[in-house]
Parts: sequence; structure tokens; C-alpha cells
Amino acid sequence: MENSVKKGPYRYFDTPEGEDTFKKLWAVLKPTLVVAGGLGSIDVLMVTHPKGVPNTLGRYAFIGLPIVGIASTFVLTTNTLVNIRKKEDKLNWFLGGAAAGSWFGAWARKPIVGFNMALLCGFAAFLHKCVLDQGNQLIPTQYKRSAGGATACLRDFSLFADRPGKWTT
Repeated sequence: MENSVKKGPYRYFDTPEGEDTFKKLWAVLKPTLVVAGGLGSIDVLMVTHPKGVPNTLGRYAFIGLPIVGIASTFVLTTNTLVNIRKKEDKLNWFLGGAAAGSWFGAWARKPIVGFNMALLCGFAAFLHKCVLDQGNQLIPTQYKRSAGGATACLRDFSLFADRPGKWTT
């Protein structure tokens, strides 16, 4: 009997495209809400310094809602296109990225910004889908530690390192 119990939270690629759309949306919105709240806090505390609760909430909404809208638009567009076209291909991701990128134009109140970002985000989503179709990852979850780089701070450079257990001379 196969173990059908999955451990850990739901991830975007646990089910095929077009299935479990709202689970996929929630899996994407959880980190998106954290990012939106963080960027909103940075804006409120370090940039705009609004006075009063309504102005502060307005700044949070101005920063956070488009970010949430961009992520939601991408997930809903790609999954809806899979269900409409009955194909899971790169065109769905391009159109989803283009729809999400068009939010930038509404945010900036400039149509040319929306057009350019739609093309850029659509192309980025297309490339990401190409990488995923080949079985690779853009951002690997596991990586090899090298002698230098970002993991150098995790190494022990002391002259006399602590020895494990009951080590004696």
C-alpha cells in the first residue's frame, strides 16, 4: 500500500497546472503577503513617514495591494489558461506573466510602463517555465558549500576548534 500522506505544506508544483487553483493561490500568497508587509513597513518607517492611522494604512495598501495583485493575477491567469486551452505549455506562463506585469502600469499610472513590464514579466515567466521543463531550478534549494562565498561565515576559522565529545590530547 502506497503512503499517500504528504508531509509539509502544500507547494505550487504538488499538483499539475490547472488543478487545485485555490491551493496554488494560497501557496503563492503566503510569502507574497510577508513581502508586501515588509516592503510596506520599509516605506512607512523609512521613506514616507505618514502621520496618522488612515495615512499609514493607505501607504500599506498602496505598496501591498499591487504586490498581492501581481501574484494573484499570475496564478489565476496561468491556471485558467490551462483549463481553457487544455494544454500545459510555455504560452500560458508568458500570458500569465504579461497579465501580472500589466499591474505595474496601473500602479505607476503610465500605460507604457505597463506594456514594457508586461513584456518583461511575460518573457521572464516564459524562461522560468523553460528551465522548469528541463528539470532544473532557477534558485536551487540545496547547494554545495565552497571554500569562500556566502557560506564562508559558517566555517570555523579559530586556531583551536572545539572538539566533539570526550576528545582528549
